[in-house]
Amino acid sequence: MKPLVALVGRPNVGKSTLFNRITRSKSAITDSTPGVTRDRHMAQAEWQGKQFMVMDTGGYCHEKDTISTAMLEQTLTAIHEADAILFMVDVRSGLTYLDLDMSGMLKKHFRDKPVYLVVNKVESRQLAYEGEEFRKTGFTEPWFISAREGTGVADLLDEVVLSFPEASPEDEKDEVTRLAIIGRPNVGKSSFVNALLGTNRHIVSNTPGTTRDAIDSRFKRNGKDFLLIDTAGLRKRTKIDKGIEFYSSLRTEKSIERCDVALLLLDAEQGLEKQDIKIIQMAAEKKKGILILVNKWDLIEKDSKTSKKYSDNLYAQIGNLSWIPIHFVSALTRKNLYKAIDTAHEISLNRQRKISTSELNRFLQHVLSEVPPSSKSGRELKIKYMTQIGAHYPVFAFFCNNPDLVLSNYKRFLEKRLRQTFDFTGVPLSLRYKNK
Repeated sequence: MKPLVALVGRPNVGKSTLFNRITRSKSAITDSTPGVTRDRHMAQAEWQGKQFMVMDTGGYCHEKDTISTAMLEQTLTAIHEADAILFMVDVRSGLTYLDLDMSGMLKKHFRDKPVYLVVNKVESRQLAYEGEEFRKTGFTEPWFISAREGTGVADLLDEVVLSFPEASPEDEKDEVTRLAIIGRPNVGKSSFVNALLGTNRHIVSNTPGTTRDAIDSRFKRNGKDFLLIDTAGLRKRTKIDKGIEFYSSLRTEKSIERCDVALLLLDAEQGLEKQDIKIIQMAAEKKKGILILVNKWDLIEKDSKTSKKYSDNLYAQIGNLSWIPIHFVSALTRKNLYKAIDTAHEISLNRQRKISTSELNRFLQHVLSEVPPSSKSGRELKIKYMTQIGAHYPVFAFFCNNPDLVLSNYKRFLEKRLRQTFDFTGVPLSLRYKNK
């Protein structure tokens, strides 16, 4: 694993702004509302030729509400995982009791980790002078920066990367299967991740939208690396045109773009809704592998035929996307969770499958002799040969005398036979017809 840098501090001191600057992205949600970043958010960064991970955390606070208590636990977990800690404070707000409380906790429990006191929003000499009061935290070498303007950040990173151990060649390899955990709010995405990882990795609540940003989690299974991307879920646009949920939904779409395989979680009691179909279609259009997971299956009264009836009903609703496999799981009891991950890995391999041109043309000749294409307006269609085009997903080119003569039903037939002959379970195919 790459070195991990954790950004910690009370709410609204600028952690997400610094996160975005270091990672050169707009991945974390930034807003003036305290506590907007309610969970840990991780992304890769590079400085002075050294790669590392940056973790943004929920704000450290002592409020008694459920979310704030969970945020405190997440912050402490982040510190335990980190190789270096950026303890952020806000010069404009001045030194607060929460700052002093956190500094005491850091000095007491994390003496073995490098901690950098980062005084943010220092955008004038006067503010730098006022920032001297933060020496009272016991960290006597504060770093004065402006995350918004970028001043002081380069000097800070120069110092931070010096604390990293030398990376081994194995650390630089990052062959990982990326799985996006997608679905409507409150179908159990965070519970699914927590059950897999065996830790309270995400804030879990019955309130829809508890996980408000896309969060990455890494784990191993059978010697294989996986990256789980947990998301806030795609809500109907009418519900998210205003406020922070709109931005989280955009992040969900980008999470689908980043993944190799999208795992769509459904609530077994709620079934498939129109928004789920839109999510499936989005993943298919982006040529991602897809696996449907029916979660909370433990809550369903069932017999030996229940799962088949449920699957048949789902396939009837998704129509021509019936190549997507369906698993029945329970994040609560952990039933079939690892089977789902194994299937997702197989789908990822299917998505990478390359078939030789000679094998494809043997397939084509057999299909053409068995079911020749129909003529259109008296003109005969001749498909001469086919090949697989190099891409990150399966793309097949059919060369023929006139692409306009290929009827839609014959296109569907060729795709079906391709899937029957070669294993492309869970993978969208792209069939292109070119003039030759």
